Amino acid sequence: MYPVHHRQNSWRRRLIFYTVIHLTAILEHPCISSLKPQASQKLLQEALETHPSALLDTSANGYYVRRRPSSYPPKFLREDSFAEFDDHGLAFWDQRTIYVEPNLRNMCSTPAKVAHWLTAHGQLRSKWLPVQAIHMLWNSCAFVVLSGSVMHDNVWSKWREAEKPHGWKIMTKVEHTKRTAEYVALLKHQNPRGMRKTMIQELDLPPIARPAILSMDTAIVPDYSEAMGKPVGGRKRKRKKSNKSGLGNENARPDHSDAGAQGPTDGGLLGKEAQSDETNRKRRA
Repeated sequence: MYPVHHRQNSWRRRLIFYTVIHLTAILEHPCISSLKPQASQKLLQEALETHPSALLDTSANGYYVRRRPSSYPPKFLREDSFAEFDDHGLAFWDQRTIYVEPNLRNMCSTPAKVAHWLTAHGQLRSKWLPVQAIHMLWNSCAFVVLSGSVMHDNVWSKWREAEKPHGWKIMTKVEHTKRTAEYVALLKHQNPRGMRKTMIQELDLPPIARPAILSMDTAIVPDYSEAMGKPVGGRKRKRKKSNKSGLGNENARPDHSDAGAQGPTDGGLLGKEAQSDETNRKRRA
């Protein structure tokens, strides 16, 4: 049996290391507070009891939760991991980041859904779990940080052959950076004047959103075949020719008001002359 003061100090160290969160903080999150009908502590407790999470521990009274130590980053992870690079200059976390486009358009606005769908329906490798972070780029796409590296070609290609989750577009962050560079080069070739003068500064972005560092032997060669086959400018609008003479082209705009009685050629002219004579008679009267 440990002394009382030793047990107290050990418990304090555990409280400091494992952050405990009250359910109120979860209910105040925008993804939860915007739900309708509105969520409450009681409903959240029932949800955690009915569908327990593999990443969360619940307190005895049910009002506090904390992240399980097994879901934390690996123990060998260094504190300066953002400054760690491999032999090709690729950052530590860029090796573990993938780009996803779910089959539902607005799923990325709720990062928890993206993590759940990848874990439940993505058949991720065990070394890639758990999902460490998600950064939304747009409502339809995001960067997902995994626990293990995805830069092993054999493992990555075998996993992508399964095409899980179904209907998702997924690639490594390195591949996404390369394709983005090719797309920008294609835009500069098509319309150099139309490129934005003020580009987003990479240093202003969080580390997860910055482009990955490509190796020196990576060739940025955009496909110009489609660009050369299409005209650069827009289509010219066809202008309709207006009939200014009015009576100069009877065939183009015939008057069918009396065509059945007078004939298709002179019926319109005779009808107009009769109308003008009738108008003059009324004025004289």
